[in-house]
Amino acid sequence: QALPSQAIKRELEKARRELLLASEGCNADKLFLAREERNRAAQALPSQAVQVVSRTWARDSHDLFDFEAHQLHTKTFTVQKSMVCVRRDTNVETLSERSSLPLGSDPLLRLEQKDGTFWVDKANSPQSSSKKLWLVVRDMPHGGHRLSENDMIKLGRFKFRVRQLVASANGGAQPELRLVDSGSVCRPDSSQGDLRSAMCRICLLEGPGEDDPLIAPCACKGSIQYVHLGCLRHWIRGRLNLSDASAGSYFYRALPCELCKAIYPTYVALGGERTPLIEVPQTQPPFIVLENMVRDSRQHASRGLHVVSLADMVLKLGRGHESHVRIADVSISRCHAMIRFHRGQFILEDNNSKFGTLVAMKKPRLLESGSSVSIQMGRTVLSLFAHSDPSAANMQPLLPPAGSTVQDERALQHSLLNCGSSRMEPDDAAGEAVPSEEPGHEAAA
Repeated sequence: QALPSQAIKRELEKARRELLLASEGCNADKLFLAREERNRAAQALPSQAVQVVSRTWARDSHDLFDFEAHQLHTKTFTVQKSMVCVRRDTNVETLSERSSLPLGSDPLLRLEQKDGTFWVDKANSPQSSSKKLWLVVRDMPHGGHRLSENDMIKLGRFKFRVRQLVASANGGAQPELRLVDSGSVCRPDSSQGDLRSAMCRICLLEGPGEDDPLIAPCACKGSIQYVHLGCLRHWIRGRLNLSDASAGSYFYRALPCELCKAIYPTYVALGGERTPLIEVPQTQPPFIVLENMVRDSRQHASRGLHVVSLADMVLKLGRGHESHVRIADVSISRCHAMIRFHRGQFILEDNNSKFGTLVAMKKPRLLESGSSVSIQMGRTVLSLFAHSDPSAANMQPLLPPAGSTVQDERALQHSLLNCGSSRMEPDDAAGEAVPSEEPGHEAAA
């Protein structure tokens, strides 16, 4: 039974020290025992290989991959040491970590071997950096991904960020509605008595009301500078359709003044306390807050927060009218993805969409033996399956020939140390992948 990797590393280091001490004293018995210990520890070190299946869509359109396409360029190979996967046109190949990128090729990802296991990370090189790595939700275990705050979700070419997740009503948490560029505070004029002749631009009544001060929420001046706080809140509720909210679900966005185009503040200071300018309904937990991630300034008007309660429904995201979060984009399917609350967790599921549901990979990912993962980079999807490397188990221990001299023993010592180091640290010099002989995985013509 294999020892844990850390214990094996300690055994290897111990054997290395004993081997050096034995060689310095030229004690043949100690050298033989140290060599045997080194061989035993090296053979116990677990090793993996990764089977890689690459699928590349012929079209290069907005970094999309068509999961319904039949004409895909497919290739299968096996990786046994640290490698970098690159794509040239539609052909995916592997290079050693120190190799320079061929002209016209794009780096995809890096498979790094550490202590007999493999990690997946971005393939950054001096020439160029790889695209963001996206986990394919439909290929995950049980067909779903457990969401956490600050996760980046990609549906087609549209992106969301998970701003907030609240699973229970404990603590009385409510949605945090402040956007990055709308955290200002409006402070009513301290001398409300001087505004008795000022007119509200909405109701056209003069002076502040009882518990309803006149405020100047934007850059307008003159006779349209002031507005009653209650009148502005009523107008905003109508613009955001908050009155039709079910279980406290709604879409919040920062609204601009229709005249001067300045963004209304997020908060208003009343009696020394800061309260939200917009009175939103109480949202029933469990709920999720998703932020639209706009791609350019032309889509700035669509930026906002989707506050959705999952107390009595499964959240549907898509282009169709039955979707709770509707996305008017050609890359979005009618019912693209779903988010359900199950056993205290928010689970994201793909609904067999054409361009897939993806989650951004935040940090290097360990490939556990016997498990698989699919990662998308632009128009290429790599399916990675980690398994035990049978070639490592068949490695024979190095033994000295009969009648060897002290010089032979020292030469053997160096070869043993180099052998152990190559098992613990991947060799960067050689890096050819072993192609698979399975039929049906040839590159498409």
